[in-house]
Parts: sequence; structure tokens; C-alpha cells
Amino acid sequence: MVAHLKLDDRLAVLRAEDRFRTWRALDDERLCIICKRKFNGRQVEIRRAGNRKYELHCPTEGCNSRPHLWIYPTTPLVSHVAESDWWRPAGEKHERRAFVSALRAHG
Repeated sequence: MVAHLKLDDRLAVLRAEDRFRTWRALDDERLCIICKRKFNGRQVEIRRAGNRKYELHCPTEGCNSRPHLWIYPTTPLVSHVAESDWWRPAGEKHERRAFVSALRAHG
């Protein structure tokens, strides 16, 4: 059941239920790594789970991600930082680069 909360209560629930990141205000933004949507604390779907507990869910329809899948919008994703051949051992990278350089010199 979706909980309809006052703004102060909403911020308190965000702070209590999101153990991964800090909410300073309802205007703080997060980015869902599943659906790629950027949203703020006012938009987070808060559901009452019973026993005075709440669950936080991504506000995108059809996306059921939870806070562990939300990042700060300024946090780079590993896929944007890592090289395309990250899985190769370090020695192979240098050997491959040397081989490619040698080919270019001869070609």
C-alpha cells in the first residue's frame, strides 16, 4: 500500500529506510541504475509494509528497484570508467598495444 505522508515524515522515512545513502533534503536526487531515471525524494514511492515499516521503491512505473540500486547522479558508473578490455591481464594489455603499434608502423 502506498503511504501518503507529510513532507517532514517523508524525509524521516527516507533517512531511516535508505541505509546506503544520506538524504539531506527532499530535493536530493538519485539515479536508478536499472531504469536510468533521475528522481528526488519527493518522487520516491514509499509503501507501508506493516509493523510500522516502510519500503522505498523507484518511482518509475514497472521498475521495482530499491535504494541499494540508486546512486548519486554525480557518481560515475563503472562501465563509464573502465576500459573496454578491462578483463585482460595487465601484461596482455601492454603486449597487445605494442603489437598494434608495430602493425601501424609497418602498415
